Amino acid sequence: METLEVNQKKVLETKSLLIEIITTPENFKTIDEISTALHSQQGLAKFSDSERGIAPCSLNTLKNASELLLDRGFVELNELRINAKNAIEKAVVGSKADKATKAGLRNVVDDLESELNTMKKSNFLLETIITELRGDLKRMAYSDDTPDQKKSHYQYLNRKVEAKLNYVLYGEL
Repeated sequence: METLEVNQKKVLETKSLLIEIITTPENFKTIDEISTALHSQQGLAKFSDSERGIAPCSLNTLKNASELLLDRGFVELNELRINAKNAIEKAVVGSKADKATKAGLRNVVDDLESELNTMKKSNFLLETIITELRGDLKRMAYSDDTPDQKKSHYQYLNRKVEAKLNYVLYGEL
C-alpha cells in the first residue's frame, strides 16, 4: 500500500473510531492508549491500531490528509477528538462530582447552576408573595370592615399564603 493510501486510510479509520468512541465511550474507557492519543493532536497523529488499519504519522501529514478527505478538514477531526476525549472522561467519572477532573468540575458547575436557578425562582415567588401580603395588609388597615369580617378575611389570606409557601418551599400544595 502506498504512503498516500495509508494516510488516507488513517484519516478515515480515525474518524470512524472517534465517532464510535463518542457514541459508546464505555467500551473505550479502560484502553489507556486511546485516552493518551485523545489528549493532544500530536497524540492522535502518533496513534496506531493494526486491527483497524490505523498507522502512525506526523501531525502535518494527518492535517494535510484530513484537508483532502474531510469536508471541514482537520478541524472536523480535531472536534471529534475533543468530543471523544470528553465522552471518555464523562464515562470514567460518571455523574459524580469529582473536582480532580475537568468533567468532574463541569458536573459541579452544572449542579451549582441548577441549584442557583431553583433559588432564583424561589426568591422570585417569595418576593411576589411578600408584595401581595403588603397589599393585603394595606387593604385591611384602611378597610371599614367589622372585626369579624377582618378576622374572616385574615383566615382566608392565611390559608392562601400557607398554600403558596408550601408550593415555593416544598413543591406541594
